[in-house]
Amino acid sequence: MSATVAERLAAFLADRDQVTDAIRHEGKRLLLNQLKASVGATAHPAIRILHDWAVAENGGSGAHVHWLGTETSPQAAAMVNGALYEVLDFHDTYIPCFMHAVSAVLPALVALAEVRGSSGRDFLDALALGVEAELAVATILMPTAYYRGAVPAGLTGGIGAAAGCSVLAGLDRSTTVNSLGVAMCSAFGLYASVGSMTLSYITGATARSGLSAFQLAERGFTAPATAFEGDRGMFQAHCDENRAKIDTVLDGIGSGEWRLFGQTYKVVPTETITHGPVECVLALLPRANGRTVERMTFRVNPLVRDIADERRARFGAPSSESEATFDLRHCAAAAWLRGRFTTAETTPDCYTDPAVLALRDRIDLIADEARPTFEGCSLEIAFNDGSCEAHNVDNFLGTPGARVPDAKLADLLSQYAQGVLPNGRAAQIADAVWALDAAPDLSGLISLLRTDA
Repeated sequence: MSATVAERLAAFLADRDQVTDAIRHEGKRLLLNQLKASVGATAHPAIRILHDWAVAENGGSGAHVHWLGTETSPQAAAMVNGALYEVLDFHDTYIPCFMHAVSAVLPALVALAEVRGSSGRDFLDALALGVEAELAVATILMPTAYYRGAVPAGLTGGIGAAAGCSVLAGLDRSTTVNSLGVAMCSAFGLYASVGSMTLSYITGATARSGLSAFQLAERGFTAPATAFEGDRGMFQAHCDENRAKIDTVLDGIGSGEWRLFGQTYKVVPTETITHGPVECVLALLPRANGRTVERMTFRVNPLVRDIADERRARFGAPSSESEATFDLRHCAAAAWLRGRFTTAETTPDCYTDPAVLALRDRIDLIADEARPTFEGCSLEIAFNDGSCEAHNVDNFLGTPGARVPDAKLADLLSQYAQGVLPNGRAAQIADAVWALDAAPDLSGLISLLRTDA
């Protein structure tokens, strides 16, 4: 009898020796990226509600909520930290699967590593293996799972979290299979949540769910052997892909370049499809020389046009920070008029600004069939004096084709930590992340993830 999907993933996860120094370093980058994504999010109302609810309902101790410093149960910490990573949409993206693969895996692993005193090296190995396993599953399910309406990271993030936790705890293969199976049977998250607080809840709850799957399996809980590929299993329930993809993907997992290196790192706090347009806007702005914009016309991947138009029809003008973050036209208009795009450009002061709203209504999106992904776009600006300017981006900064340097990630953490962390703390955090593989545990890093002195 051939091995099941869960068994094949468990076999991959069992081989810790395949995690190279380069892979481990990428894990550090992914960790630092999530910290810069979340440091400015503590005052967000969604985070405050989730934090207060999770702590009140769960209690416990042993793990900490990032930045707020609250000690609580691993389950509650994973929940709130997952939401922290998501809420500003400033995290990672694996563009081939339209997903944020790290945001549910990392908080589950941090909570488990903290409560069990795991070494930094073991933590990084588990993070890399867990994310890689998740990306393999997502590659099988996407894009049709996304087209059906799933939040991709909600669908597969629990699997990555369960996988990583199983590695960190040193579970044997049969127990790991059950951990993965529980996660496969309990995946959730609808794309209708985008633009609302619920999307952050989904990410946090997925982290907690993956941690639960691991904890239950470790105690002897079992799951269907064919939870993924079986009748009415995950594959059949959630996608319309060709079943041949299962073997194609799993035959290659761990060989060649890992999907981990295909992650995109965001340099502005907005969703991935908006990064190319914002980069084009900021490139053309110095050439405006005082001219007034008549119209902006972006040529984008067809899916980008469809998503942006659907959002405009559903939301109208933005009425919350989340809606502003997910409104491509708002982001482009705000970047032009304010000369930047930061979290300040998603606040009511900006999204209700009459000038921003007026320019937003003069932005057109044209589907460009020659753009296979949303890593790039082109922009033509017509000014009211009849002149035009144009710019093209094939790979916006942060994509694998325009990789963000380590120093830039550290600089972004420092930028968004201003006014939040004590002076010099961001640099200390970055140093701790880069040295994490030599750390005996995560306590030194965790002690720095606080807004107080």
